[in-house]
Amino acid sequence: MESRGSIRAMLIEDDKLRDKKVITADGRQIGEVVGLEIELDGWQVQWLDVKLLREVLDGLKVKKPMFGTVTARFAPERVRNVTDNVVLTIDFDQVSALLSAEGPDGVEKKK
Repeated sequence: MESRGSIRAMLIEDDKLRDKKVITADGRQIGEVVGLEIELDGWQVQWLDVKLLREVLDGLKVKKPMFGTVTARFAPERVRNVTDNVVLTIDFDQVSALLSAEGPDGVEKKK
């Protein structure tokens, strides 16, 4: 752990973040981490890319592609904590609502 003033920051390597299960605030697994996007000027994570499980797409009201699945992008503010899993601050229904809204509110389908 690194100390920044009175805030302690947990550091994790990107390859250790990939393939972690992503769990909603109400305990439902929705996918796994496949990557992240970093803004280079400030070296800040902008998005966490999550490959959604095919079996949750209907529940999330996301159209299933013929092959493969859908990748959603979550802003770092949507992540509560990272341990063995990535746990979101929002529940399954909130993920569904945000994915269908396709707005700049911290969750979007990756195109």
